[in-house]
Amino acid sequence: MKKVTKDFRGIVCPVNFAKTKLVLAQMEQGDILELFIDDGSAIKNLPGSVENEGHKVLSKKEEKTGGWCIMIEKG
Repeated sequence: MKKVTKDFRGIVCPVNFAKTKLVLAQMEQGDILELFIDDGSAIKNLPGSVENEGHKVLSKKEEKTGGWCIMIEKG
């Protein structure tokens, strides 16, 4: 298992979801993606979209510096 970290803050929805899909496609099942995204539509839409693709959202944590950190396990 490996962990990949990506910072997609500043990238608008749905482009951040498309980029997330590309990253997950290159990962192995069980790998963890640590993803930083903005507040607003990104945090409202991206976690559900990722789960619809068969992945598991392990955690969502609001960052003190702005935005969110989401931990995703590739399904």
